[in-house]
Amino acid sequence: MTAPTAPPAPLEAHDPDRARLLKAKIRDRVTDVRRHLIALRTAMADFGEDFDLNAFRAAHASEDPVALNRVKAVERGVDQLYNYIAELSAFGLELAEVRPRDADLNARRDLHDLLRIGVMGPERAGRLERVRELRRLLVHEYATAAATAEQVHEAAVIVAAEFVPFYDAYRAWIAGGFRPQPPKR
Repeated sequence: MTAPTAPPAPLEAHDPDRARLLKAKIRDRVTDVRRHLIALRTAMADFGEDFDLNAFRAAHASEDPVALNRVKAVERGVDQLYNYIAELSAFGLELAEVRPRDADLNARRDLHDLLRIGVMGPERAGRLERVRELRRLLVHEYATAAATAEQVHEAAVIVAAEFVPFYDAYRAWIAGGFRPQPPKR
């Protein structure tokens, strides 16, 4: 994936140093994402051509450390790519001056803002919100409410399918000067 090229961001008018830093962070994430997407898809393929849920479920429940590590590769891939979606969203919204610099990290709000300003449509926003919910279970609730094999599987399928379309819409928004986009489906 290539980093988006863009006209000046609204933030550049009064905080060019911060804008430069955010653009560098976006470039760093974008140049790194391809290998993580390939790694996730490769980890998913270890469970069959169509990422077989039954094979994944068996490995998820397994005592075999090799099988469990294959599951962990999928979990980590979901986490990494979701983090990139959340970070790219926050950085872009700050550059567009939709999100204040000192705002707490809040992926739910940021995804909603991307929907509100037309960067993505409600279907994609809903799927990414579902991944956010599943990732929260996976990463933050594992001790009390461990994510099930089905939930991890669902999150992986969504992230693998939605990352590239999300990024294409994000890149178009930046290239369009961070202006609100026409409504998407």
